[in-house]
Amino acid sequence: MAGTLYGVGIGPGDPELMTLKAVRILKESDIIGIPAKDKVSCTAYKIALEAVNEIGEKPVIAVPVPMTTDGNKLKAAYDEGCEKIASELEKGNNVAFLNLGDPVVYGTYMKIHKGVTDMGYNAEIVSGVPSFCATAAVIGIPLGQGNEEIHILPGYYNADEIEKYKGTTVLMKSAGKIDKVRKKLIDMEKSNNVKAYAVTNCGMEGQMIYRNIEELREDAGYFTTIVVKEKNKIQKK
Repeated sequence: MAGTLYGVGIGPGDPELMTLKAVRILKESDIIGIPAKDKVSCTAYKIALEAVNEIGEKPVIAVPVPMTTDGNKLKAAYDEGCEKIASELEKGNNVAFLNLGDPVVYGTYMKIHKGVTDMGYNAEIVSGVPSFCATAAVIGIPLGQGNEEIHILPGYYNADEIEKYKGTTVLMKSAGKIDKVRKKLIDMEKSNNVKAYAVTNCGMEGQMIYRNIEELREDAGYFTTIVVKEKNKIQKK
């Protein structure tokens, strides 16, 4: 009987935010899949290892995904990764593939999920705490209340269009556009009824909380989540 692939959301960075189900799946799985070239360079693996020491003794399937928009290169990387995983599933091994945050929110895992299920194998998704939920909790503000809208935008959004969204706007994976976005948000705070916050490395070593968006550094990094709220909707805990 073929094994099962699990896409395991391990949360935003704090090992204590991993779910009981995620911990159980990691303990029970035969092999760990990672979205990196090796364990040393994989942030998700380091976080999971703190919560589940047992994975340090398990074999690893590395699926390095290049940071590129080249569709052919990405397809080749995912196809190769799916073949590696399918080979282990065929042997009856269960594979737990790690994904920061929640797999269904811009997760690397989802392309692997589709590829493996298209090949006829069973795969399941284990939800994790999304980074924007943990970010709002760290700041101490609600993402949404009552009929307030919540908008989640990826890192390749157009910074000039941020102000068209009402309620709460979350900007994820802002690396490479931090300075442009910061300047836009400063202008918005001056001319609109909004307040912007940011958290870098939420729950991880080196976590930084920015309650004043002017202080957000240009080199804040890939794991930076920005929350923009209408001022009259802010209710701190």
